[in-house]
Amino acid sequence: MSLYEYFVKLHRYLSWQTKKIRVLERRLRILEAQLQEIKAQPRTSIERIEYKFDQLKIETLEGTLNIGITPPGTGETIEDFAVDPEKTVISKPEPVLMRPIQEKVASYLNKEAPETLKQLERQYGRSLDDTYRQFILQDIARQTDERIRFYLQEKANNGYVPPGDRDETVENEIFQKVKADIEQSLDAFLKHLPSGGG
Repeated sequence: MSLYEYFVKLHRYLSWQTKKIRVLERRLRILEAQLQEIKAQPRTSIERIEYKFDQLKIETLEGTLNIGITPPGTGETIEDFAVDPEKTVISKPEPVLMRPIQEKVASYLNKEAPETLKQLERQYGRSLDDTYRQFILQDIARQTDERIRFYLQEKANNGYVPPGDRDETVENEIFQKVKADIEQSLDAFLKHLPSGGG
């Protein structure tokens, strides 16, 4: 190989390398620009999910809550622990209507609510995965008993006395109120959920 051929070959190789470097530099600038765009976008983080039933209030709190075996300040040991029959607190029995309403609400949450949630997702342009939907509905399910009690108490405060057995009119009335609360909370949650949440 002559010196001329060597320089021609070297020149081609250097030209090829220069083009390759320019392509890589262009790619690097594009990636840096994309990185800057991503950094400039507001970050969305969901630390805690809350569902608010606006009217949910605890009117009375009865009894004593002791966490652990011995209440502080008594000086008792675990061996001294005994149940005193005179001090045994028996909670109020659930109202007669509670169980049938709970069953209706549970049935709604298992059958209709998932479809309602999907419909609201479409309405607000959100997309949640099945696990997240299930989490939301389970979280709401944990709150429904208090809502049922609230509406039963509201009924009692207005002079309603439950019969000895079922009263389907009142059951349906309270179920519809709880169902409306659930749908309202799902609507509010999805309306305020940042895009891409779930």
